[in-house]
Amino acid sequence: MAAPRPQTLPSTCGHCAWFNNDPAFVEAAFPGLAAMSSGYASVRARDGLCSRHDVYLPAWDACADFKPASAPTGPAPATI
Repeated sequence: MAAPRPQTLPSTCGHCAWFNNDPAFVEAAFPGLAAMSSGYASVRARDGLCSRHDVYLPAWDACADFKPASAPTGPAPATI
Protein backbone atom coordinates (compact mmCIF):
# COMPACT_ATOMS: atom_id res chain seq x y z
CA MET A 1 0.00 0.00 0.00
CA ALA A 2 1.31 3.45 -0.90
CA ALA A 3 2.11 5.94 1.83
CA PRO A 4 -0.54 8.65 2.24
CA ARG A 5 0.29 11.94 0.56
CA PRO A 6 0.70 14.96 2.79
CA GLN A 7 -2.40 17.14 2.69
CA THR A 8 -1.81 20.56 1.18
CA LEU A 9 -3.91 23.60 1.92
CA PRO A 10 -5.48 25.59 -0.90
CA SER A 11 -3.64 28.71 -2.10
CA THR A 12 -6.34 31.06 -0.83
CA CYS A 13 -6.15 34.18 1.31
CA GLY A 14 -7.26 32.25 4.39
CA HIS A 15 -4.03 30.26 4.21
CA CYS A 16 -1.75 33.15 3.25
CA ALA A 17 0.88 34.78 5.46
CA TRP A 18 -0.34 38.24 4.35
CA PHE A 19 -3.92 37.58 5.57
CA ASN A 20 -5.18 38.36 9.09
CA ASN A 21 -8.76 37.66 10.10
CA ASP A 22 -8.38 37.93 13.86
CA PRO A 23 -11.49 39.82 15.09
CA ALA A 24 -9.48 42.10 17.40
CA PHE A 25 -7.13 42.99 14.52
CA VAL A 26 -10.09 43.78 12.23
CA GLU A 27 -11.70 45.98 14.91
CA ALA A 28 -8.40 47.86 15.42
CA ALA A 29 -8.11 48.45 11.67
CA PHE A 30 -11.67 49.83 11.47
CA PRO A 31 -12.13 51.92 14.65
CA GLY A 32 -15.83 52.68 14.00
CA LEU A 33 -16.74 49.04 13.40
CA ALA A 34 -17.70 48.37 17.01
CA ALA A 35 -20.29 51.17 16.82
CA MET A 36 -22.08 49.42 13.94
CA SER A 37 -21.39 45.80 14.84
CA SER A 38 -18.26 43.93 15.84
CA GLY A 39 -15.23 42.23 14.38
CA TYR A 40 -16.65 39.11 16.03
CA ALA A 41 -19.95 39.30 14.09
CA SER A 42 -21.10 36.21 12.21
CA VAL A 43 -21.85 38.30 9.10
CA ARG A 44 -18.10 38.91 8.78
CA ALA A 45 -17.64 35.16 8.26
CA ARG A 46 -13.91 34.52 7.74
CA ASP A 47 -13.20 37.85 6.04
CA GLY A 48 -9.99 39.62 6.95
CA LEU A 49 -7.29 42.05 5.91
CA CYS A 50 -4.49 41.54 3.42
CA SER A 51 -1.40 43.41 4.55
CA ARG A 52 0.20 42.94 1.11
CA HIS A 53 -2.54 44.78 -0.79
CA ASP A 54 -4.15 46.69 2.11
CA VAL A 55 -7.66 45.41 1.35
CA TYR A 56 -10.52 43.73 3.24
CA LEU A 57 -11.55 40.51 1.53
CA PRO A 58 -12.99 37.02 2.02
CA ALA A 59 -10.74 34.15 3.11
CA TRP A 60 -11.58 32.15 -0.02
CA ASP A 61 -10.24 34.82 -2.37
CA ALA A 62 -6.80 34.34 -3.97
CA CYS A 63 -4.11 36.24 -5.85
CA ALA A 64 -0.69 35.78 -7.45
CA ASP A 65 1.11 37.06 -4.32
CA PHE A 66 0.09 34.05 -2.20
CA LYS A 67 2.67 33.22 0.48
CA PRO A 68 1.96 30.12 2.59
CA ALA A 69 1.33 30.92 6.24
CA SER A 70 3.52 29.11 8.74
CA ALA A 71 0.42 28.30 10.79
CA PRO A 72 -3.29 28.29 9.95
CA THR A 73 -5.05 31.65 10.36
CA GLY A 74 -8.29 30.14 11.52
CA PRO A 75 -10.67 27.45 10.34
CA ALA A 76 -10.37 26.42 6.73
CA PRO A 77 -12.81 28.28 4.51
CA ALA A 78 -15.82 26.35 3.29
CA THR A 79 -15.62 25.15 -0.29
CA ILE A 80 -18.20 26.77 -2.52
